[in-house]
Amino acid sequence: MNQAPAQTLPAERKAELMHRLRRAEGQVRGLQKLLDEGADCAKIAQQLLATRHALDSTYVRLNLSVAEQELSSPSPDGAQHVTEVLDRLQSRLGRAR
Repeated sequence: MNQAPAQTLPAERKAELMHRLRRAEGQVRGLQKLLDEGADCAKIAQQLLATRHALDSTYVRLNLSVAEQELSSPSPDGAQHVTEVLDRLQSRLGRAR
């Protein structure tokens, strides 16, 4: 399977991802505060799950952007190119679980 050339994110997508990462960063700070204050373990676990979900969602959106960019690039291989892009996407998302 060929590795696709590196591409930068469009400004709009980059801004969206940065916003999501900043929110997750705030959630991590909140987790640290909860731990520091000796909060209930169930409350900490709930916030940790929310933080993980936020990061997982950001990871998925990033990988979808990569796939969109790869699919928008012209390729003489046609269907084979689409298959390779989808295989890479599936592999990256599968490792996230």
